[in-house]
Amino acid sequence: MSRQEVLVEIVAKKKGCMMCDLAIAILEEIAPEFDPGILGWEVVDVGSREGVARHAELGSIFGRMPAVPSIVINEAIAFDNIPDMESLTAAVREASHLGKLSS
Repeated sequence: MSRQEVLVEIVAKKKGCMMCDLAIAILEEIAPEFDPGILGWEVVDVGSREGVARHAELGSIFGRMPAVPSIVINEAIAFDNIPDMESLTAAVREASHLGKLSS
């Protein structure tokens, strides 16, 4: 089964949000578990002009604004909160079809 690239977007505020910092730290922690080219990620910083625009774009895709912080995987809301490392890893593996290889 082929692996697909997974784009994880953390909808966050880069300055002054402890939970947002935690989400970023969790993603930085799990990123090395994936082969190069599988996991791409970025922060949608709702404290910046570009981030506000992307947040609005995601809101139009979903029909509602994603919570801050939240995790979006391949333009689908995966978590409206901050998941633990195992849950986020499992979600990324599922999105890339890696999880199906071990079953």
